Amino acid sequence: MAASNLDSQSQYDESLQTRRSSSNLIKCVAGLVNAVDKGLADEVTPYGLIPSEFNLLRTCVENGPCTATQLAEVLPVDASRISRMVTRLVNLGLLRRQRLRSDRRVVLLHLTDKGNDLTSRVNERVQVHVGKLLHGVSEDEMGVFTLLTSKITSNYEALKDTQ
Repeated sequence: MAASNLDSQSQYDESLQTRRSSSNLIKCVAGLVNAVDKGLADEVTPYGLIPSEFNLLRTCVENGPCTATQLAEVLPVDASRISRMVTRLVNLGLLRRQRLRSDRRVVLLHLTDKGNDLTSRVNERVQVHVGKLLHGVSEDEMGVFTLLTSKITSNYEALKDTQ
């Protein structure tokens, strides 16, 4: 009988610990997203951009010409939102569309010189902001953070694959 009570108490303790960890994760991620996103918004808004538009431009800098589908795979926005952002950025002269000659259905997105220049200038400001956020964070701490977020992201990807 005592062993059964011990097992029940142990299961209760584990359940309580899981709920606390879950709650802490949610609070920590919400705080981090708030710090990064609001700071990013403060840096890109003076240039007439929103954070997701800047991230789209930055992704084009990092990956070179890409399709809207490729952008939708790496950015946390849906394909219809990507399409609207692309249209706006094309209208601003920051991106241009190019159809492939070999397959006219495929449209590659290229940064214009204006888009490349703007992205570079804004990115400098963003890097200063990120540097301020990371003030006092050691390389070891950043390594642990990266490892933890990679594990959580991998778990999420595995969950998506099972659904």
